[in-house]
Amino acid sequence: MPRVSEDHLTARREQVLLAAWACFSRNGFHATTMADVIAESGLSAGAVYRYFPGKADLVRATADRALGQVGGRLTEILESGEVVDPVDALGLLLEVVERIATSEPTDITRIALMAWAESLRAPEIHDITRPAMSTLRDGLVQLAARARDAGRLPPSADPQAVGQATLSLGIGWIVQRLVAGVADRDAYLAGVRALLERTPAPAAG
Repeated sequence: MPRVSEDHLTARREQVLLAAWACFSRNGFHATTMADVIAESGLSAGAVYRYFPGKADLVRATADRALGQVGGRLTEILESGEVVDPVDALGLLLEVVERIATSEPTDITRIALMAWAESLRAPEIHDITRPAMSTLRDGLVQLAARARDAGRLPPSADPQAVGQATLSLGIGWIVQRLVAGVADRDAYLAGVRALLERTPAPAAG
């Protein structure tokens, strides 16, 4: 029997993953079964289970795809040694998220939102989403510490708190983009900057 090429295996794995995203986007994460993914992919059950034994494995692959790009951009910033304002760093990461959301046949940020919700009830999903978030938060904490040490943040700023807040702002944009249709990244970042600006208090009397 001739050996199957790596390119063929990669293409089949991608075919299954795209089928899963289509099912998740159409039916919701919880309602989608592996049988749905098999039918959508057009492959045999054996072929699908060869790559993804269960839904958790599909979530892990989705997280790896997204985190690989967003986390990769964050790593680039950290390794450059550049001092980046946290809001500017947020903008750079949201640019990557937006590219991910629009470059695939299915917007995988929708899958991420469903996985976050599913992680509240399914420990095996939580075990995937929690480390993914923690990795991004840790990188943002490092950027915040660098910005504070360079005088770009107040000396009293807690990098842990700044990293947590920056991550929350990123997640908030994703949620608003999907649920409320708020998709103007530049306007969102301008709003964040406006919140952080200090204006003199009005004179008494």
